[in-house]
Parts: sequence; structure tokens; C-alpha cells
Amino acid sequence: MLLLARLVLAVIVRLGELHMQASFAQRRSRIYSALLVATAAAASTLSLPAVAGCSPGAPALPQWDAPPAGKVAGFMRAAYFERVGGYIRVDDRGGDGRAIVGTWRFTWTSDGNAYPVPIPYGAVVDFGTQQWHGDGTELIVSGGRAPSTGDTCMGSWEQTGPSTYRFKHIGLSWANSDSTPPATPATYIGPAIIRATVTLNRARNAYEGAFTLDQYARDEVTVLEHITATRFAVD
Repeated sequence: MLLLARLVLAVIVRLGELHMQASFAQRRSRIYSALLVATAAAASTLSLPAVAGCSPGAPALPQWDAPPAGKVAGFMRAAYFERVGGYIRVDDRGGDGRAIVGTWRFTWTSDGNAYPVPIPYGAVVDFGTQQWHGDGTELIVSGGRAPSTGDTCMGSWEQTGPSTYRFKHIGLSWANSDSTPPATPATYIGPAIIRATVTLNRARNAYEGAFTLDQYARDEVTVLEHITATRFAVD
């Protein structure tokens, strides 16, 4: 294509020179001749094998494998992941195990090991809805916290094994008239860091696992509460 562009440019320059130097009849004749030469050169160039780089004969396009028997080639849903430097399928219909993508309902249940403030075994720590997005981000809306106290937290997730996933996200906690105990005026407490590892069941309609929640003070160093718990969710 670069050679063809150079040929066309050379023809245009030459035509300009001919236009300035010849009579009308001569210009017309020379224009036709120049166009014939350019056409022949272009045809010759386009008939050559396409090559890339410095490897003569190397194909310019990748040699795609034929689709498996019974499969029809077409588009697929994918997202670009910077950490892997490429696109990854985000549609669980492809059988790649990414069936976690979607919207779920969840319940977090204490295992009784929370400190320094104890939480009884089996007590519901939180519940709500969770979205796992195909681009590796994640969002939770808590049903156990008032919106004014910080009921939304965001994070990232990755697949760690067959049907197993982990995420880490952050929530910003506030104390105000809706919190327990209430506080006036509203006061920012600090970030809550939540980590979890979950596994999908065979039907891919539920997952369970364990999580930890660390509520930090505003200095983001002092731990105000550490909670370990079990996790169960259904779609």
C-alpha cells in the first residue's frame, strides 16, 4: 500500500509537469499514457503477496483457526484487561467459567469471631445486592445500612480457579442520626475494607464462601472492628 501511494503521488507530480510544458493534444495523450502506466503499476503491486515487516512472504493477517465442528463463527462479548494485556470473554455462555458476572442477592453471617466488639455466631452482618461486572469491577448496595451511613461500596474481582472468585472492595462509613449509636452532626468514621472468596455451585445459581471486614478509623490504620463470616448468595 505504501508503494502504491508513492506511485500515485509520482503520477500526480508528473501530470502537473506535463500540463505546464505541452499543448492540449500532447497533454491529453501524455495524461492517458501516464494513467495507463500507473494502472499497470498498481495492478502489479496489488497482485504481489501481502507481506508484513521484513519477512518476505509472511502473511499480513493472522491465520484464524476454523470454528469447532457444530460452531458458527461470529462476535463474542469481551472486555480488555490491562493486567493480562488483552481481551477476555465475559459471556458465560462460552463455557469459560465466568458465570459470576451478573446481579446477585447476598447475606453475610457472622462466625462469632468478631473483635473488639463481639458479634454472635449466626447473626446477619449485612444483606443486599451485588453486581459482578465483566470488566473486573464489582458493586454492592447494602440493605442492612441506612444510605446516609454509606450503603454503597465498590471494588474489583478476579477468578482464582474453576468456579472460584475473590474480590476486594472499599466502603466509606459515616455516623449520623441514622447510625447506632446516633451522632450529630454527621461524622466520617473511615474506610471499611471487605475481602471475600466465593465458589459457584454446579447449577451456577448460588455461591458461598467466607469474607473479612475491617473497619478502619479516619487515619486508615487503626482497626475499629474486624469481622470474619460466612457468605451465601442466590440470584
